[in-house]
Amino acid sequence: MNLIKTEAEEKIGNSLYQRVCIMLPTKRSFMVIGVGLVVCVIVFGSAFLVQANYNGRVLPGVSFANINLGGLDRLATTEVIRQAVDKMLDAGLTVSVNDTSQNVALRSESIETTADMMAVDVNKAVDAVLAVGHEAGPIGWLKALVVAIVRDTPVNPQVVSVNSALAEAEIIAAFPEAITEGVPTDYKISTKNDEVSVTVTPGEAGTGLDITTALNALLADSWDLSLKPLTVAVKSTDPAVSESQAASLVDQAKEAIKHAPYTLQYIAEMGRVNETWSITQAELMGWLVPSIDEAGAPKLNLDASLMTDFLAEVHDKVDVAAQDARFAMEGNKVTEFAGSHNGITVNDEQTIAAIVDYFTNKVQSTIFVVADVTEPTVTTGTVNNLGITEALGVGTSSFKGSPSNRLANIQHGVDKLNGLLIAPGETLSLIEKLRPFTIEDGYFPELVIKGDEIKPEIAGGLCQIGTTTFRAVMNSGLKVVERRNHSLVVNYYNDPSNSNPGTDATIYDPSPDFKFMNDTPNYILFAAEMNRTSSELNFTFWGTSDGRKGSYTPPVVLGWTGAGAAVTKETDTLAPGVEKCQAAHSGATTNFTYNVSYADGTTHTEDFFSSYRSLPKICLVGKADVVAEPVVPETPSEVPITP
Repeated sequence: MNLIKTEAEEKIGNSLYQRVCIMLPTKRSFMVIGVGLVVCVIVFGSAFLVQANYNGRVLPGVSFANINLGGLDRLATTEVIRQAVDKMLDAGLTVSVNDTSQNVALRSESIETTADMMAVDVNKAVDAVLAVGHEAGPIGWLKALVVAIVRDTPVNPQVVSVNSALAEAEIIAAFPEAITEGVPTDYKISTKNDEVSVTVTPGEAGTGLDITTALNALLADSWDLSLKPLTVAVKSTDPAVSESQAASLVDQAKEAIKHAPYTLQYIAEMGRVNETWSITQAELMGWLVPSIDEAGAPKLNLDASLMTDFLAEVHDKVDVAAQDARFAMEGNKVTEFAGSHNGITVNDEQTIAAIVDYFTNKVQSTIFVVADVTEPTVTTGTVNNLGITEALGVGTSSFKGSPSNRLANIQHGVDKLNGLLIAPGETLSLIEKLRPFTIEDGYFPELVIKGDEIKPEIAGGLCQIGTTTFRAVMNSGLKVVERRNHSLVVNYYNDPSNSNPGTDATIYDPSPDFKFMNDTPNYILFAAEMNRTSSELNFTFWGTSDGRKGSYTPPVVLGWTGAGAAVTKETDTLAPGVEKCQAAHSGATTNFTYNVSYADGTTHTEDFFSSYRSLPKICLVGKADVVAEPVVPETPSEVPITP
């Protein structure tokens, strides 16, 4: 037997050996696989245990705003964050302008509104820290393990917001001396013996505050809930039109005045002249101003602010608000109770441009009022094909004990909402439907305590409408798009199921708003009723059921916090010794669950956590007269402050 292998046989043998080795694991490979499995079991087991042990609690090392929250449950986390927020907001903001400092309040002490200069969404912050490392499945377990090992996981979601309009007003009010009105370049116009004289009066620079830059810096500084003093820069505001640019328009101005008066016409439907107005020479002499166009070229114009009375008269004669068709339920049938019509609104800017074009370019033979036409969203004919047959859900709330102005505001809001149709896929904004919030529109003021003053707030009480709508939406199984709870617990909004807070919704122009979507395939009719006998609001959504059922659990108070010691402030707005107070409010953290079951068997569940801050009893006392001793009433009267 030949024991010597040829080279070819050697190669074949090696190849066969390699294949067999690959196919048949060696003892070493078994050990490696075994060790790997053990490691995997240990790692994933440890990860699972970490997440299980911290179920409903913040993982170790997770922080928000430099606050370590590891190990805390939702209630404790909410309380810790809320205390940090209260500390920051209660301290106010130190603002410096030209080396002078003032403390500016960051939030209102009134329960009437949520119009705070700065607000922090505590619930969003709590949700963010509790979500870290609590994702489902093996990947979520591994994340939990990594977080627990690292023990340094800062979470800083954007939860701070600044009300820019209010902030600007408050800062300007604190530093009025920093604002100097500039003088625009203008004309001095006179006539003598039919001759027109136009002389340019040079403008002067003013000063203003760079609020935008300051507020951006404020937001950037607020992430850790600790605010440094804010410096607001003073900026110069030069005249928009130079003396030479104004001078180049003098001849045009003379010609325009020479040919006055002018006639302005409004042409209504069918080409009929409805109204005419005369623009006299004297009026035009007072209105003419130099300006520049979008390209920066000088242009003769009319001062819109000086035309206020003239344009107001035009608006009175022309403007008509758009009206959607309104409907009601009679038995199981939808009937119309108000027809639709177009809205017409004078366009001030384009009407002024039309007047200027006439006496500068002679582009037309007559000056016409320019008006915008707004078509109604829901027309009268819509009633014929709605198919609305049943109530989808009802929301209720009590306004018992409300003062007269609050009742009037609620009624005005109800009148605006009652009979609205909401199209499939439409998102309804309560702010949009309830505007404008003015006395002229029919709203009334309420007295509220703000700082050391008692001031009127327009349209107090509309949060009753926001809260009732929120409950009707949930009982109808509709989609909640935007909702924020009040900053304070208010008895009007306690839930009818158990009188606990938690199911309210606040609104304040321009925000916060309450929005919801009609995510059904059919129209929904909004029926709003204010029952003065029972002191209840009842909102019903009528439609065609697609099989869904909506409900929410009674709200549960997870914890209360005390209101704190009463606060007394002296004020110049009350007579010496006279006292006005608003009641104390305890803080709370609440929770309820919104449930929707659909016809196809699927469900939607949403937890709503609400955090309410505490507010001590606040009394304003008129400063004592220097000679007389202050006279304090035996029973302090309370300002009727009701949101």
